[in-house]
Amino acid sequence: MAITASFSTSQVVGNPQDIVLVDSSSGTDVLAVERRVYVINAEGQYLTENYTVSDSVAYTAFPLADGATITLENILSVDTAAYITLTYNDVSGNVRATVTNLIGFTLYNESFYYELTQNQAQQNQPPPMIMQDSNYYTNKGILRTEIDSGDNAISYGADIISAQACYDRATYMISKEDNFF
Repeated sequence: MAITASFSTSQVVGNPQDIVLVDSSSGTDVLAVERRVYVINAEGQYLTENYTVSDSVAYTAFPLADGATITLENILSVDTAAYITLTYNDVSGNVRATVTNLIGFTLYNESFYYELTQNQAQQNQPPPMIMQDSNYYTNKGILRTEIDSGDNAISYGADIISAQACYDRATYMISKEDNFF
């Protein structure tokens, strides 16, 4: 039976810069001798480990001997909407099987959002200083909306451009934390 490529991805709390990819492909192909992982952002740039960004085709090798899981280290510096492609290739580099998924990686913004929640919990005794700011809850709601809107752009519209724009607005709010929170 030919290979049917498939995978899942995740991020690990505390390491939002990394992507964990689990290959869940099925079937076999004796001609497939290597795997490659391509990560392409909304600007059409290729992302590889150690924060390398390239306008030229670039990928991370994922040797078959390495099992089903690979961690792409230091690949993200902010929340990113990305096309992830997993390919199985023959000895000449020809693609034998491939799959591409559009995924939103939001752990930077989600971690900050949770920090806001923790700060609120710590201030539950009167006077709740952070919550007295009339714009605090409005801005926290906007942050949540931007993260969710980016996720929805991916889930319902397969729209990498809109997703990244939402993630960028959330990231901007976090980068200007003193103005918003």
